[in-house]
Amino acid sequence: MQLAAANKESCHSNVSNSDGAGGTNDCRAQDTTTTTTITTANAVNSAGDGSSCTSSTQTTETKPLKNSDNKRNNKEQKWKWDPNSKSHPCNIHRISHSELLRLYGDVGGVPNLYPYPLVIYNDSNDNNKEKSAEFINRTTLENLPSNFPPNFHVTLTGSDSLSSHRRTIPLTQYLHEVISANNNTGQTLPNQLGNETWYLFGETFSNEWDVFLHHYTLPSCQSCTPVHRLENKVALSFGVGNVGSGVQWHLHGPGFSETIHGRKHWVLYPPDERPEYDLDYASRHWMENAYPTLEDWNKDEGVDSDMEKKKHDEFARGWKKKRGNNGSMQREKRMRKLSNDDDDVRVTERGSSGKKPWECTIHRGEMIYFPDQWHHATINLEKYTVFVSSFTTEHEG
Repeated sequence: MQLAAANKESCHSNVSNSDGAGGTNDCRAQDTTTTTTITTANAVNSAGDGSSCTSSTQTTETKPLKNSDNKRNNKEQKWKWDPNSKSHPCNIHRISHSELLRLYGDVGGVPNLYPYPLVIYNDSNDNNKEKSAEFINRTTLENLPSNFPPNFHVTLTGSDSLSSHRRTIPLTQYLHEVISANNNTGQTLPNQLGNETWYLFGETFSNEWDVFLHHYTLPSCQSCTPVHRLENKVALSFGVGNVGSGVQWHLHGPGFSETIHGRKHWVLYPPDERPEYDLDYASRHWMENAYPTLEDWNKDEGVDSDMEKKKHDEFARGWKKKRGNNGSMQREKRMRKLSNDDDDVRVTERGSSGKKPWECTIHRGEMIYFPDQWHHATINLEKYTVFVSSFTTEHEG
């Protein structure tokens, strides 16, 4: 597997995507507020297998955005999927940080290539609270700009599936746009095209960002040690978005995403269950139009939250047994295969079968582990949502 530094880039301009159609994607990018530096990418989709992007940078004069139906009565529109709801379902196994270390502390936390999504939350025994509080304070709306030089510019990406557009503006201007979007409601609407939805995420690997992100405490995982960080085998990405913003369905290598401020909803499917979506729109479009038509997970015969938890328990037992056998990675592989093949713990097919995805809202101080090559999309739920993603270099052994 390639180093995480390369993996970080793949999260956006070279993110894997399968839209089922060949040809060249029409990547559109125009700016409504100022003359900016915009990068467009020609995204060539391979037949049902993935995409690659090549980019070029150009300076573009101010022009009106491509019209979309978001101009029609958005203020009075009642949406089917409400990002402000406090009762979004969570069918992903949740584990406290202390319990995680009790199970896997001998390798520092989440084992390499853990096969299932996992939500990790802090508890009273968490020793990182002081460091977390310091970073939370650094990243408030008021304090964030003070971490950077005056007039510090950030590079934004489009929120379509390929994140194929770029726009460079001052950080303070972006924060103002986030909070004041759509008549000061601070939200991204489901009928906005991806090229109308600028998003700070993924383009945070300059020296200034590197200094800033050294204040962040890495997740507890086998590939998240200080040595991994020193060798640039963990790539960090900082993000800020408003209500309804987020990246459309995509996939890449494994990692973590921690919510620092606000709330963030995640939806995921396994590698062989690609959802259907319109890659030109942001993720809220899918939640509004596709999600309500899907069958609830718990109604699927033989599959419920208890069965989901059983998979994790089976893996933990296999892990302990493997560690008691001189750490044989071959045994770990066999246990992972057994946990996937066991009829009692197998997850039935979703996506193409019309079932809802794995999903959970990640609250402030919580993080999600996303497995290798799982399809996922994200939707921010607060006017000021801040998060850090850690892309890891994981391998057997």
